[in-house]
Amino acid sequence: MQKRSGTHAVVYYSRDGHTARLARQLADKLDAEIFEIETGRYRSKLLGYVRAGFDSLTGRLPKIMPIPNLKTYASVSLGAPVWTSYPATPMRSFLAQQPNLPPVVGMFATCGGHSPPDKVFSMARALFGQPFIATLCIPSFSDEKLTRVHIAAYCNAIATASGMLEAA
Repeated sequence: MQKRSGTHAVVYYSRDGHTARLARQLADKLDAEIFEIETGRYRSKLLGYVRAGFDSLTGRLPKIMPIPNLKTYASVSLGAPVWTSYPATPMRSFLAQQPNLPPVVGMFATCGGHSPPDKVFSMARALFGQPFIATLCIPSFSDEKLTRVHIAAYCNAIATASGMLEAA
């Protein structure tokens, strides 16, 4: 966990670091605290990759380390990589626990670019039980300037919804 202002929180899972980088960018823009979803199941480079794909396709959810109560934050942004067109299973485990979250929740994802993000957000929304205030999907080959524009729009939507307008 990285300590910041306490108004916003970013909760993410990242196996290879792509989602972690995006989580840090969002946390910087929102001045948010960061919480990483941790599991030992996918640590191994090759075996972890194979396990991740198998678990994603079969719906097997790994055990994850607990995340503190997030209800006191003005907003929470949830982030995960896309695995076989779905949110990574550690994020699905987190959502399946029905965490106590504030009304303003957004979702972001990173992907290789071959999976449409609609499925990711649809499954996450079904697990979460309500729509997300904002969504963001950044492909790994995304243009840096365009990525900054999308990040700014996402953060503005979250800040506006949580009653804290921030300049984009």
